[in-house]
Amino acid sequence: MTALMLFAALISASSLDSLDACVQETQEQIALLEEEGANVSTILDAIHQHILTSRSYYNELALEEAEILQQLSTVSGVFTSEDSLREALVESLSSYMVYLYSHRNLGGIGSFFVEGGFSRMLHRQAYVDYLASKAAGEVFMLSISQDSLGSFCDSLEILLVNVQQLRHQMEETQERIYIEEARQVTMRNQIMGRIAAAQESLAVLEDRRVSRAQFVTQLSTRSSPSSASVPLTEPDMNSFIERQRGSITWPAAGEVIRGFGIQTNPQYGTETVSDGITVVTAPSQDVSASAPGEVMFASEYLSMGYMVVLDHQDGYYTIYGYLGQVMVSVGDALNPGSALGRSGSVPGGRPGYYFEIRRGGEPLNPVEYLQ
Repeated sequence: MTALMLFAALISASSLDSLDACVQETQEQIALLEEEGANVSTILDAIHQHILTSRSYYNELALEEAEILQQLSTVSGVFTSEDSLREALVESLSSYMVYLYSHRNLGGIGSFFVEGGFSRMLHRQAYVDYLASKAAGEVFMLSISQDSLGSFCDSLEILLVNVQQLRHQMEETQERIYIEEARQVTMRNQIMGRIAAAQESLAVLEDRRVSRAQFVTQLSTRSSPSSASVPLTEPDMNSFIERQRGSITWPAAGEVIRGFGIQTNPQYGTETVSDGITVVTAPSQDVSASAPGEVMFASEYLSMGYMVVLDHQDGYYTIYGYLGQVMVSVGDALNPGSALGRSGSVPGGRPGYYFEIRRGGEPLNPVEYLQ
């Protein structure tokens, strides 16, 4: 009965470490999603600012277009009025000049010989020439004015075309901005949904972690009061593991990538707890027993891959997880250095193994016991 309780405690503790990895991964995922969501919000703010700017510029272009159209209308009216005036003046001048010159000798040859007749003839001729010159000058000024108005009108039409092209470009730009804004809003909503789902998953994992931790603590001491069971084996301070403290052989040489206890992610600041250490090794490297003991468990267990649990018969237990292959069976008696399996894949995909030492139900820091 005691062995069964201890077995449940040990596999629950290993499951707890697996949960720790899930919790950490979920927390990191939430941090990344929140960062991604913040980036999308920043992009949306920038897009909104671009929309306001483009809309203001578009309104300025529309106003400028309206002003140019008004000027064109005014210039066109003035041009038409002056053209009509010039034509009427030219026609009147032509008729008047014909009339004057056809009557310049109306007095006949005898008018030169009457008193003052020659003088009146000269004055009348000079007056007719003055009127003709003045009318010609007015026609010339009207022609110059019309030429100037025509050039100004051409410039306004060119400017109008440019403004209209800009306005059409702004319409296309605004349409693209609206499309991008809608896309970013959809993306943000998706990210918010993923964050909510990840946070919900994290809450579930945390609840499971707390429940498993409480369960392991209870089983590591004794069974529930309602069941007729005996206490767990009391750890012997003269055990092999305690006597060899600081000189126990590593299950397999490698590099510790996840230590014992509380681990803080340097990038996200998230904290998770590990009851053992994770070591990376060469692929399929032999993993050996660190102390003499009997195999209590040797099979696959959840996300730990293959896992082996050794009972050292003195209140101490060791757990070997993330194995790719197991080479022992339940009940086998092992000596220090006996191969029990080969390294498998640790979280992150690198080859390695997980190692844990327990004194009763209490996890210990393996590094303090290993060489």
